[in-house]
Amino acid sequence: MYNTNLFVHFFMYNIFNYICLMTVKEFLKTNKLINLSAVAKLMYPTNSDAPAYLLRKLSDGATRPFTVKDSEKALEILKQLSVSVSGITID
Repeated sequence: MYNTNLFVHFFMYNIFNYICLMTVKEFLKTNKLINLSAVAKLMYPTNSDAPAYLLRKLSDGATRPFTVKDSEKALEILKQLSVSVSGITID
């Protein structure tokens, strides 16, 4: 059986290191643990095509840049995810 607290600690440590060592855009583009579709829907709740919109913004030849405002929204969502993961218990 896996130790849930160890998993949570490992997950939060990895999120922290990724965010501290790279930009939010780089983190979203490279981290496979994060569901971009879910993040996009939280970032752009009124956009019915939010996942595709975020992918276009993250692409290297993007016509719409990934802005500082986008980075702030994404970082806030990633922080919310880390808080919800840290609240998981075995019982």
